[in-house]
Amino acid sequence: MRLPIRSSALACCVCNITAAVAQGVRDTITADHGEIGKVQAQIQKYDQAIGIVAQLNRLSCVECNGVCYFPGSSKPIAWKCDPGRKCELRCTVSPPLGGCN
Repeated sequence: MRLPIRSSALACCVCNITAAVAQGVRDTITADHGEIGKVQAQIQKYDQAIGIVAQLNRLSCVECNGVCYFPGSSKPIAWKCDPGRKCELRCTVSPPLGGCN
């Protein structure tokens, strides 16, 4: 009796994780260095693309670099934001757009 219940619970968890990934959940990795600044890298999943955006937070500005990977091609983009803002990458349009939030 316990095995079917455990199997059902596991299947439910796997379905929920799969649904979350399909919705474009963003995974973020962060590293901090006193002399350089704080770097954050984020992976974004879209229907027809995968995007990676990296931001370097410095005292004077935020440097943004992103790449949108499409079927058969990739498009890099770079831009800057004011201090305290966050880099936003949009891979739903061609060419990709970078913005600040």
